[in-house]
Amino acid sequence: MNKATNVIPIPLKMTTAFIVRGEGTVLVDTGYPGSEDAIIEKLREVDIAPEDVNLIVMTHGHPDHAGSAAKLHEITGAKVAIHHLDADKLRNGIQGELKPARFIGRIFKPFLGRGKSTRYPPLEPDILIEDLFELDEYGVMGKVISTPGHTPGSVSIILDNGDAIVGDLIVPSLLSSKPNIPFWADDRDEVMKSIQKLIDYAPERIYIAHFGGPYTLEDLKESFRI
Repeated sequence: MNKATNVIPIPLKMTTAFIVRGEGTVLVDTGYPGSEDAIIEKLREVDIAPEDVNLIVMTHGHPDHAGSAAKLHEITGAKVAIHHLDADKLRNGIQGELKPARFIGRIFKPFLGRGKSTRYPPLEPDILIEDLFELDEYGVMGKVISTPGHTPGSVSIILDNGDAIVGDLIVPSLLSSKPNIPFWADDRDEVMKSIQKLIDYAPERIYIAHFGGPYTLEDLKESFRI
């Protein structure tokens, strides 16, 4: 009998990483540089040894998601996967330009769009994701799908248990906490197409990285009127 799949959030500085635990263990995102101790502590808290992590998946190549990838790759020995269109961000350890998609993005861009906060330790990825990447080989029943828009190589994790982890495809509205598009997006139209793609998979719970959720499918349909 297959072990049930569980999603375990790891609250970090300004973001969230996730442990996906089934027969094996997949880590989704790694937080800013210096987050590795908090992630290892959480793994041990739920009785997972660092060396038992089978795979590390980056939802995209920004520092708040990939910043500790190099260190956790070293500690765990797990392979690191990222979409091929965001791979150069990880290889070079650089965020790239932030393009505001909402007013709040224009406000925060001067603080988060330049300087040391845009760089992180580089890492050559082990696996380059295309449009679809199955997780079964790594002991988790589910898949990684391409959901571009926030960045060209943004991805989401769709699990067979009804959960989805979507990185920065969706963030909360500041006043209502309802689902909204990200503060920054390379292509706003692609964001909306990716949200529709996510809805078509009909997940029951949608985990996001920043300040909210999990949302339900109805939350998404109501907010985006899809």
